[in-house]
Amino acid sequence: MDIYVGSIPFKMTENDIKALFEPFGEVASVKIVINHITRQNKGFGFVQMTNNQEALAAIKALNGSEIEGRKILVSKSEPKKEATPAKKTGGYFKGIGSKKRGGTR
Repeated sequence: MDIYVGSIPFKMTENDIKALFEPFGEVASVKIVINHITRQNKGFGFVQMTNNQEALAAIKALNGSEIEGRKILVSKSEPKKEATPAKKTGGYFKGIGSKKRGGTR
């Protein structure tokens, strides 16, 4: 089961998160989302546990718990929603320059 972990302290590492979840069962993987410019974690990540019952126990026990002064959010990860495509506006941003200019009729 994939688990979302939010509001994690910025100094936590993937090993720290793994150690947090291991008492509940086998942790298959941990991924903290990193800002590619600052190289700092964005305050959330994902844990994958092999056993669903163990994952649910971890969610129940860890959701709302305090780590380094921050209450973390732990929940079942939902699939990423697809973004809706932007509407075509004739090559211009809607409302900006949408009228053709120049020329005569």
